[in-house]
Amino acid sequence: MRLEERYLAPASNIMTDYINGEKTIRHYFSYEPSDKEFARRYDILKQHEVDREKVSSIIRNYMGQREITEAAEANLKAFEKGAPVVVTGQQAGLLTGPLYTVHKAISVVVLAKQASEQLKADVVPVFWIAGEDHDLAEISHLYREVDGRIDKMNVPHRKYGKHSASTAVLDKEEVGTYLEEYFRSLPETDHTKKLHAVVFDFLDKAKTFTDFFAEFLNFFFKKEGLLYIDAANPQLRKYESPYFVKMINRSKEIAETVVSTEQALVKDGYSAAMEADRNAANLFVTVKGERVLLQRDGQNFTGNQGAVKLTKEELLEVAKTSPELLSNNVVTRPVMQEMVFPVLAFVGGPGEIAYWAALKNTFQLFDMEMPVVMPRLGMTIVNRQIQTLLQKYRLTFPDIVEQKKLVDLRNVLFESIREKEAESLVENLEQILVREYEEIKQKFSSVSGGLTPLVEKNLEIHLKQLRFLKDKLEDEVILQNSVQFTHFNMIENELFPNGSLQERIYSPIPYMNHYGLDMVQDLLELSYQYDKNHKIIWF
Repeated sequence: MRLEERYLAPASNIMTDYINGEKTIRHYFSYEPSDKEFARRYDILKQHEVDREKVSSIIRNYMGQREITEAAEANLKAFEKGAPVVVTGQQAGLLTGPLYTVHKAISVVVLAKQASEQLKADVVPVFWIAGEDHDLAEISHLYREVDGRIDKMNVPHRKYGKHSASTAVLDKEEVGTYLEEYFRSLPETDHTKKLHAVVFDFLDKAKTFTDFFAEFLNFFFKKEGLLYIDAANPQLRKYESPYFVKMINRSKEIAETVVSTEQALVKDGYSAAMEADRNAANLFVTVKGERVLLQRDGQNFTGNQGAVKLTKEELLEVAKTSPELLSNNVVTRPVMQEMVFPVLAFVGGPGEIAYWAALKNTFQLFDMEMPVVMPRLGMTIVNRQIQTLLQKYRLTFPDIVEQKKLVDLRNVLFESIREKEAESLVENLEQILVREYEEIKQKFSSVSGGLTPLVEKNLEIHLKQLRFLKDKLEDEVILQNSVQFTHFNMIENELFPNGSLQERIYSPIPYMNHYGLDMVQDLLELSYQYDKNHKIIWF
């Protein structure tokens, strides 16, 4: 296994400017995305008030539903004694969701170790599971490769309504049926049976989407002692009760601050990632099991187009007595995270960092500072077969994902093998038909205008048949030269599926099926430079 690092330009101008040190975007953050900022942030965190024993107890109780390894217990004790955290988070995706979820967790583990060495003090990695999220369509699908194409497999989710990932009780029989189909699309290897057994054991143990997700997180990172907590955990919600009170009392200021910051971002040439609303409460309330986004209406809070209505006093009472019914949105979640934990650094993806760009002043409303915001590590795994094909066609990783050279190679190949004479015969016939039918149309129209559409439809039928012939000719030519086209598809499907980086499409399962159940641990053993370069792992 070999590690190569290459810079890949981000898709957004915010991310490009942020990682490359542009001052225009940097002033929207409290720190630069650099380990050089850790010492300054660490000193400030010494004043951060957290009930460490209580928070540690909440995490210990939650993780104890599975197991607490020696490494995890050591991190819990370090946290109790004053260690800050490096934190990341993600929705509870099926089979962890795309690989970048695992890459986020790897990132906090790597960064926490680096910070510990640099500060000569314990720093603890934490994963914040967004179990409160009710967008189940976002988490209940998988991508797989079928007959040389990328297929999106959607696991039915409508039956769960607007229940969150932590309250939607899995239909295990239905989910199991889809997972069986998913496994059938994987090649049989020495690891398949054991992997299948592990996945279905996790499903059997899980009650909700979040439970299923947490089983994988625990399995992958137990040796590293990664701490993890469900944002929707009732004990955590109870601890957050006074923080919800603060957010409700200052909801108007929060909304206005985010709106004004986004307006400033737009003036500076960036997009308003959240498109914030001045009337937003930036909180959800659960009513009859469904998560409802609240808006401010004077002194009241409403949702579901007025079907839900609470006075400010009633909402404050919910925060004080039933905080498990409240949850954060994209604006207040980072603030809540900071209230709960002494965050040395937050690790996020491009979309999250675009959101965070609008939140500096919101943190300041609560006399807090935004932590060091670090981009997660980006990674691509390249297997031996793809390595061989890249060498065969003298292609590099940037050729595929940046230069998009496979498009040109396909076009050049097709041009070299086209049956141009046969194509020309069909095209000439098309032109003749169009000319002749124009004359027919004129004659028919002189008899009756009602015949004109009939002539046009008849022409379209003939042209459609000629296009069918051309398509079949093209298919046959490609079939007779299928080896190279297949190779190009294999490279693209592995490194740049559906026009996206591998880590945004596939779950870890196909790679565990190929490399074994310790695949994530193998990735953790590499020596990463925590920088802006993409990590290419030649397995």
